[in-house]
Formats: sequence, C-alpha cells, structure tokens
Amino acid sequence: MRRIAIASTVVIFAAFAACSRESPIPTDASVPATEASLALNLAGSADSAARAGQSTLEHVLQAVRASLAQQDNPRARALLDQSRAQADSGRAAAQAGNRDAARRYFAAAHDLLFRAVVQVLPNVGQRIGAQVDTIRARMLVRLDTAAAPRIRRVLGFVADLRRQADAAAAAGDLAKALGLNIRAMDTLRALQQHLLQPGGLGLPGDPGAGPPPTGG
Repeated sequence: MRRIAIASTVVIFAAFAACSRESPIPTDASVPATEASLALNLAGSADSAARAGQSTLEHVLQAVRASLAQQDNPRARALLDQSRAQADSGRAAAQAGNRDAARRYFAAAHDLLFRAVVQVLPNVGQRIGAQVDTIRARMLVRLDTAAAPRIRRVLGFVADLRRQADAAAAAGDLAKALGLNIRAMDTLRALQQHLLQPGGLGLPGDPGAGPPPTGG
C-alpha cells in the first residue's frame, strides 16, 4: 500500500469503502510492453498536470492547514479529532491481528476526515473532479493512435468514479464526492500501477487498507 506522509495537523488520503468494494479496477495480469510504457508516460503526464492544477492530496492538505490557521473551525477540528481516534483504534486492531476490525476503523477514519475537509473547503471536490475530466480527456486524445485497450478500461473506471462523484454531490454528500474524485485522480496518477496489478485490496482510495497518514 502506498502511503503519503506530510507533517501537518491534519490527515488526508483515500475515498470510501463502498466504492472500493463495489468498483474494483478492471485490469489484466499481462500487459504488452508498449502499452505498459504508454501507461507510464500517461501517468507521469497526469501527475504533472495534477500538481500544476493544485489538485493533489498534498495541495488539498496544505490548503486545509492554511485555512484552519487563519480561521478556526470547531466542527472541522472535532471531526479531525474523531478521525484520528478511529485511526488509532484501527492501528491497535491491526497490531492485535484483527484485520476486519482494523478495516472498519480505517474506513470510519477516512469518512470523518473527508467530512472535516469539506467543512473547510466545500468546493474542493468539484475542483478536483474538473481536473480529472481534463486529464482524462487529454489521455484519450493521445490514445487515438495507440492500441491500448487496458488503458481505456482504466480510464473507463475513472469515468465511472466521476459519475458516482457527481451523483453524490447532487445528493448533497460533498464528502463522498470528494473521496470519489480523489480516488479518480489518484488512479490517473498511478495508471501503470493499476494497469499491471489486478484490482483488490490496497489500491489507492481503499480506506480499509490502512489509516490516513498522520502528521506532527
């Protein structure tokens, strides 16, 4: 499992457990070298575009921290404290060998975390979703002259995440929409990893795979 650790008073990473269980990434065990190379190139381009658009997890985290430093938000801080407590319980359960309990705690920690984030930055999910759409469209243009069915399947998975995110936002669940959009962005940035490995536990966006990274 890939972890992102940043010194901060808040924590952030992933999406929702339901999405992870219901929408595993469709991949193939063997991928032609040419397509794998293209996937690596596209993933690098996606990462650069995401960073330029300040749509990475790191930038979201920095924005939350800056906002809380300028103006306190008691509701957001309470949710962050609850998220940390759930993550701590998950770590304890994992150390005790209770994997199922650990996954439940970690999923709850991420749920609370994203609810805290949208208290501070209510429009961040919409912004990330727009960035995902732009990056995905650029990738599809580059695929016009390349036979890359597996990459297209991954991009189809990303499109499905975006549809779910838009539906969640329309229903008023901005936290769920944020989690889905972050998972979509992370999938684009890690395209080669997703292409070469079958869907399952430990994929970016699976909150049950581990706790949110903590900061000092």
